[in-house]
Amino acid sequence: MDPIRHSITVAATPETAFEVFTLGMGGWWDAAYTPDPDSFDGIALAPEVAAPVAMVHGTTSYPFGNVTVWEPGVRYAQTFWLAMDPAHPSTIEATFAAEGDGCRVDFEHGGWNEENSEARDKYGDWPHLLSRYADSLGG
Repeated sequence: MDPIRHSITVAATPETAFEVFTLGMGGWWDAAYTPDPDSFDGIALAPEVAAPVAMVHGTTSYPFGNVTVWEPGVRYAQTFWLAMDPAHPSTIEATFAAEGDGCRVDFEHGGWNEENSEARDKYGDWPHLLSRYADSLGG
């Protein structure tokens, strides 16, 4: 099954675009896509392979993946099981490349197979989330 792909250009260097995409994810992520929008405090992740990625709601966290690639300014990837069975995660990946005065970000949500393909249709809102990400960088 083909990955879901989107590309955007943001007003930042690849290094800044990477940092905001990863460590700043909780700032641009829409709280509506969390277990409890009213208590959403952000997304926690550490800058290393195998680190968990979790939504934070007060003192409770909800893991929804693990970092699989951490190449600052170049590439980020993680397993992804938000609204899916964690036993059969998909994957998300973003690559960052200088383009003009900004950075091109190529995003891919893949890893679809027989065990998780039924969930694929739930993920049509990536343009909305990536727009929030771009806006957090100034467009």
